[in-house]
Amino acid sequence: MMLPFLTGMLTVWFGIRGQRRMCLSLWFITLLIFAAWCQVHMTDPLGFSL
Repeated sequence: MMLPFLTGMLTVWFGIRGQRRMCLSLWFITLLIFAAWCQVHMTDPLGFSL
């Protein structure tokens, strides 16, 4: 789960440097990573028993 935070950090860094196209591209990639992780983790059954 470290990858979205890494891409988010790079997004902020490119935004501060003024590279808008790369900033928006990395923002979109980060959004896709979060969506993929949510899809995987929200559809898995819970691994504990009561």
